[in-house]
Amino acid sequence: MNLPDLIGRAATRASDLVAEIGKVDFDAPTTCADFDQRALANHLTGFLPYAANAARRGPAMEGESPDFAASPEWVAEFSAMATDTAAAWAEPGAMDGTVQFGRGEMPAANAASITLMELTIHAWDLARSTGHDFSTDPDIAEAVKNVVSKAVEGGGGDFFGPPVETDSADTLDQAIALSGRDPAAS
Repeated sequence: MNLPDLIGRAATRASDLVAEIGKVDFDAPTTCADFDQRALANHLTGFLPYAANAARRGPAMEGESPDFAASPEWVAEFSAMATDTAAAWAEPGAMDGTVQFGRGEMPAANAASITLMELTIHAWDLARSTGHDFSTDPDIAEAVKNVVSKAVEGGGGDFFGPPVETDSADTLDQAIALSGRDPAAS
């Protein structure tokens, strides 16, 4: 599994989705219980420079993110940030050693895996919440399912709701269900 390649493809897919959506309905609910559409769009956007900074071994980023989704240039800004994040993880040495990420240091490969998961799961949330379809490459879906499974098994499941039962054979649907979302939600 080539994580930088998967992140690059997931970033492109998320950027395509954001371009398709254009503007979000700020107060509308989402499939992610903690976020309305505005908060979800801002979380997904604000995560990008955070992940790029970690890949480049920058100092911990703190403080409030701006209201990215309110910008008339949100689509272009998201695309630029997603491209930069993918490029950061593809830089030589980005996957080596540890990075400052989340609550502290972690292996760079784990942070890259979380980046892939965030791009995919929250893009799915945004797509479903805005009435758009979302699919991804089978290898991205498999990698995301593995990340979510390991997080839930390792006690990191507090980042997700309780797993949802699904009869779907689709790997992305299984990852979505493991993350506490109903893959049949619309």
